[in-house]
Amino acid sequence: MSPMRINPARSFALSVGMLVSLLPLALQHQALAVTGDSRDAQAAFERKDYDTAVRLLNSLLAAQPDNAAAYELRALAHGYRGRPEEALADHDHLAQAGKATSDLLRRICVGLLTHLLAQDQELVRGAAATALAELGPSDTRAALNLALHDSSPRVRTLALQTAGRLGLAAKLPAVRDAVTDPDVTVRIAALSALGLSQDPSVVGVVRRGLKDQDPIVQLVAREALVRLNEPELVQPFLTAARDFSPAVRGAALGILGRLKVKDPTALSALTLGLSDPDASVRSFAAGALGDLGATSAITVLVDALSDRDPYVRNFAAVSLGRLNAKAAIGALWGAVKDPDSLVRLAAAEALVKLGEGEAALVMRELLRDPDFGVRSAAVGTMARSGPERALAFALEAFDDPAPRVRVAAVQALGRVGGKTVIPYLRHALLDKDLTVRAFAAGHLGAVVSDRKRKGEP
Repeated sequence: MSPMRINPARSFALSVGMLVSLLPLALQHQALAVTGDSRDAQAAFERKDYDTAVRLLNSLLAAQPDNAAAYELRALAHGYRGRPEEALADHDHLAQAGKATSDLLRRICVGLLTHLLAQDQELVRGAAATALAELGPSDTRAALNLALHDSSPRVRTLALQTAGRLGLAAKLPAVRDAVTDPDVTVRIAALSALGLSQDPSVVGVVRRGLKDQDPIVQLVAREALVRLNEPELVQPFLTAARDFSPAVRGAALGILGRLKVKDPTALSALTLGLSDPDASVRSFAAGALGDLGATSAITVLVDALSDRDPYVRNFAAVSLGRLNAKAAIGALWGAVKDPDSLVRLAAAEALVKLGEGEAALVMRELLRDPDFGVRSAAVGTMARSGPERALAFALEAFDDPAPRVRVAAVQALGRVGGKTVIPYLRHALLDKDLTVRAFAAGHLGAVVSDRKRKGEP
């Protein structure tokens, strides 16, 4: 019997038929793979394996290029990886398609700051801990807790200050625990933050500070109790203002000013402090008189503009501006010729506050000072003196070779706010210096959140 002959046309038809019949199965398999990638990417993101999440999302987006949820998750993962350029690219892709959620850019900024809190450099972690305060309490607790448990006392201190600014001090166990931290600066920051919380539940924790071995910690604990509406006498502060230790005397004078103690003996102690043999105590006294609002001290503050120490002269000029001391205008114009650049800057700022607008020219001149610390302070001073000046001065400083000056420019733009500054803050997010990136993330997240609250596009 002869073998069956195969018709080529029939064979081709059968092959096509088989392929067609298998196509739904292939598509179903592909759909299951895509679903698996999405689920696995989400799981990787949640366990903080951001590299794996991005790899899976890349595969998913190759199959589904219009998957907005995948783009959003990848943008966030890039943020937590410390890749702002890639994160912004994904955000912008969604924005152009009209699919970007209103808070995506802010959440990317939270991710970037979380990444920076894990860097080796203490300076970078400190910048990130400080910048968190700009973002507000929403979605920032995890990052803040990371900073509160940092190995560096400096970073923990900055994180405690941020917790206070965010109104979270009484809500975070790490802040209460910090009252017994081995580092004295951390304990002081913790007590200050708890005092500002105005939460009566922390009174017992704050009272522990009264038994601290460090006298300055004890003073700050008393200050915190006053802020918590607990009865505290003024006398311990007045006694401490006569302590043998200059550090204790200065701390006591600073507290009397911050608490705005109206007792005549407090004003007397502060005025006497301007004659203290220690320059740091005189500086505290000069600053505290401005905090106190002591207009009767204008004459002695004018005299302090001639103090031999530049820090004392600086604080005296600042306080005269705060006290709206019109009688000091002549003396302040003399101080803009001070040999110390920062004194000249403080005097110029005081004069601008007093209506002497031409003093802003001094600030502009100091933007070109060879000392980057002075240039940085000049940018900050302009930001405080008026937003109409701040924007132009910040943009001038945006390309300064010193990172500290660029940080000041970013902070000035954050103070100005609004839609205009967003492109510049985005640009700063890509700065080669990580401290600049940290502050850019904080202020960019704050600016976009503020615009959304105001209903701006």
